[in-house]
Amino acid sequence: AVFCRQLAISVSSGVPLRESLESISLDMDNPALRRILRHVIRQLDDGKMFSQSLSGLETVFSRLFVAMVRAAEESGTMAPTLDYLADSMEKTDRLARKIRSITAYPVFVALFFCIVSIIMTVFVLPQFQNIFSSFHSGLPTLTRVVFAANTFILKHAAVIGAILLGLVIAVTACVRSRPGRAQFDHLILHVPFFGACVRKLAVARFCRNLAMLVRGGVPVASAMEITSETLDNKALEASLLASRERIVAGSAISASLDPEVFPRVLIRMVNVGESSGRLPEVLERVSTVYEDQVEGSILTATALFEPVIICVFGAMILTLVLAIYMPVFTVASHVR
Repeated sequence: AVFCRQLAISVSSGVPLRESLESISLDMDNPALRRILRHVIRQLDDGKMFSQSLSGLETVFSRLFVAMVRAAEESGTMAPTLDYLADSMEKTDRLARKIRSITAYPVFVALFFCIVSIIMTVFVLPQFQNIFSSFHSGLPTLTRVVFAANTFILKHAAVIGAILLGLVIAVTACVRSRPGRAQFDHLILHVPFFGACVRKLAVARFCRNLAMLVRGGVPVASAMEITSETLDNKALEASLLASRERIVAGSAISASLDPEVFPRVLIRMVNVGESSGRLPEVLERVSTVYEDQVEGSILTATALFEPVIICVFGAMILTLVLAIYMPVFTVASHVR
């Protein structure tokens, strides 16, 4: 995003593209991106177009980025296109940072509790088990259950760890396979609450990227294909590719979208945008609305999740504390 913004300012000021890239690469803090920009400059020196120089660098410059640059080269609108790309990337990054900041506290609490649980299981509870083993009176039921569970975990830690590791490897391998990834993405969309957030975020990304490509002059069929790759969900990607085939066959964009996958509000708004000739503007507004909804949903979920997670962890800690102190109370009553 910073690179796009710098390049847009330089090009709009009248500096030739190659000189702009050269000056930006000299001040680039990221060494990997600096090497890539130098490679792009060498490609330009060999007589290639800017978009051709970027096309072999998909790990850094996406197909959407390359398509926008190619359309800008053909229309002579490089500076505004780069500005628009920078705006889009900054908005995406801003939303991602908001999501990370919102979920940081619950994740920290969960990790901290896991560390405390490991310390209690490995170090604290075994010490109390040794102490209470000398008690002649019977231990309370809760204490015996907690100690038995702790002993089982410690004795079979290697087996439990191997099973968990095997499950993680199996699930990872399944998700990385094409059929498994498609099935996983389909299931994600139907998870209560979380699936709705994923769908809204994908719709927002679809609207913003499609608006950017259509505004840049990319044909709608090509724009749908490129946009499908940016959704990071194979189920939605397959639906968009099917929509692209219907568009190629002569269908309108709104009529090509599957109402079982995409919200009907979005389809109606796309229909309005097509009818009025203002599709990019309508898509951008829809994208903003869905991004706000995602942020609001995450804020609400976090507000509800924090007290729930504190109550759950507190109940588990209370159970451990009672398991440790109840024998003490029992001995004290016997002493009296």
